Amino acid sequence: MTTVGILENALPATRLLEKCRLMFQVQEALENQKVEFAKKEEELKEREENLRLKDRELQDSLIGFSKFLQENNAKKVRAEKKALDEARIRQEKEIEIRELENKLEELQKERATAKTTLERMMAYQKYLELVVDVTQEYHEINDLLLRHSTLTSTCDDLAKHIEECSDTLETLRVDLVAYRKASKDEILNLENDVSSAKQMHEKKKRETAGIEQRMDSILQAAASRTLARGQACMAADNLFSRVCHCSRISHPVHTNSLKQLDVVGDYITDINQIIRTYRGSSFRNIY
Repeated sequence: MTTVGILENALPATRLLEKCRLMFQVQEALENQKVEFAKKEEELKEREENLRLKDRELQDSLIGFSKFLQENNAKKVRAEKKALDEARIRQEKEIEIRELENKLEELQKERATAKTTLERMMAYQKYLELVVDVTQEYHEINDLLLRHSTLTSTCDDLAKHIEECSDTLETLRVDLVAYRKASKDEILNLENDVSSAKQMHEKKKRETAGIEQRMDSILQAAASRTLARGQACMAADNLFSRVCHCSRISHPVHTNSLKQLDVVGDYITDINQIIRTYRGSSFRNIY
């Protein structure tokens, strides 16, 4: 049987004692566990402290190693920079050496050329010495060279003057060609203007002839009208004179042809009326 079954069949006091005993055992076990837990906690704290110390030591080691790496990197950078500077300086020196070698080579070539020129000029030196010895005009080579320099300068001036004159002549030639072309164009324009003026003159002449012809026609027509008017006025005056002579009625003297014709018309009307009256009375007498 189990402990629970025994307690169920035992007396209450026994069960209480048994429960107290069990509780004591449980309490004792808890105390033992607390002690063990305290020991373990202490051990854990010690281990944690040891780990913290080791971690701090490790961090210090890492910091030191990092500083060591930084110093090594700085040394490496300085070394690389120094190496680059030394390489650059070496290249510059090599370039400078090559330039100096080229200059030396050029100077050697110039020296050789100058030596060759000197050797060639020595012949001229000897020739000038012979000329000075022979001629009486020049006593030293410098006098001869000065004369040559003067003549050369004069020749250069003359050549420059000739070039300037050539330029001036070319400019004048260009101006002359341009002037001739402009004059030719102007002459052509003037000839065109003269031709246009002649055509205009002929046109005006024809227009004037037409106007004169029309004026002659107008004058002839006016003369004809004047002649016809004069003839009409003379006829009217003659008729008026005859009417005044034949009529027993005194009429005032009129110089206006229209009034004269009015008088003549009235006279003819009266005559016609008299004739009709006379004919009418004669016809009645017959019947």
